[in-house]
Amino acid sequence: MRTPEIDVLSSHVYATGVPYAQLAHLRCYAPVFRQEIPDPQLLDEAWVITRAADVRTISMRPEIFSSSSGVALRRYRTAEGKRLDVGNFINLDDPEHRLLRNLVGKGFTPRIIRRFEQDYRGLAETIVADALRQNTFDFVTEISAELPLLAICKLLGVPEADREKFFRWSNVLLGAEDPEYTLSPTELADIVVEFREYVLELVQARRAHPREDILSVLATATPGEALTDDEIAGFALLLMLAGNETTRNNISHGLIALMENPEQWHALRGDPRLLDSAVEEIIRWAAPVNYMVRTVMRDTELHGVKLREGERVAMMYASANRDEDLYTDGDAFDITRPDQRHLSFGIGPHFCLGAHLARIETKVVFAELLKRVDRFHLAGPIRRLESSFIHGIKHLPVTAQRF
Repeated sequence: MRTPEIDVLSSHVYATGVPYAQLAHLRCYAPVFRQEIPDPQLLDEAWVITRAADVRTISMRPEIFSSSSGVALRRYRTAEGKRLDVGNFINLDDPEHRLLRNLVGKGFTPRIIRRFEQDYRGLAETIVADALRQNTFDFVTEISAELPLLAICKLLGVPEADREKFFRWSNVLLGAEDPEYTLSPTELADIVVEFREYVLELVQARRAHPREDILSVLATATPGEALTDDEIAGFALLLMLAGNETTRNNISHGLIALMENPEQWHALRGDPRLLDSAVEEIIRWAAPVNYMVRTVMRDTELHGVKLREGERVAMMYASANRDEDLYTDGDAFDITRPDQRHLSFGIGPHFCLGAHLARIETKVVFAELLKRVDRFHLAGPIRRLESSFIHGIKHLPVTAQRF
């Protein structure tokens, strides 16, 4: 393998899965690697950061490595999408990031989380039971997409009947590099406008009649904390994308890993106490977001490599989660792994606000599956998302062998 020829950022590379061998090569020989990106939908080049320690360092130094210019390498962003960045705090730095995060965090209180956990268990039971009425089905559309969609609807206060809109919007907005979902800039702009109008209509209803959901928290904030309409819509967009697509893919990758390692599926069935560690291993293994980007704010160095102001660095979580300095067997899927230091949820100021909910959703789905299914088998080819940003599974046909 020749280092200069490595490509871990073009979307088409991921059509057959994450290029783990190339990432491992970079960890060893070129942990700070400048890659030209031969993908017309992405920026021309970026620095590829593959070691866990370096991902941590960059994440903890937002004054040098900023989120404010966007966290993906997508070349084209619509004006409508940029308009909502004011509320999408994943694209903000402190103090703006902290102020908005603290406000929306009021919708993630322990009391609210406990209530949602009870709801999610009931939802998972219904979703799994409905899917298993068929022996063969698409695990993505029937199970792994359903719970996160319903969960986000409950969290935001969106009618469950509208979850298909969220499924369509998130597929298009996060999977734009994939030929199946690619739209023109005008069509993408229309999607963002459609989403904004939909959310703000709900916000007006919550101002008149508040409920116990996040849109009500934001719609009824005190004058000193009140958000603009674009800030509310921007946060709702972030929650729809980050809270839906990532957990969906986490659950899908979890099933793939357990099908590829059937002895671990049977170990879980024999000892449900392993479920918490299994969930954590699934999250490490899946790394639903392959990378996040930061922009260099002033000239600096990393491993003696000069990084110039304005350059982009791509922190490769898919690589960091298998770093030899963290795990001696990072390429192995092991639900009994005792020491989990993965970076799937990020670290530092931008640590995932919904990490606990993602763990709950993954856990309740597999808890239900383990009660009802002896084993799963692939019933057709796995169709993966062509995206270097999102580690996505579009379709996962399976046959369930019930007890």
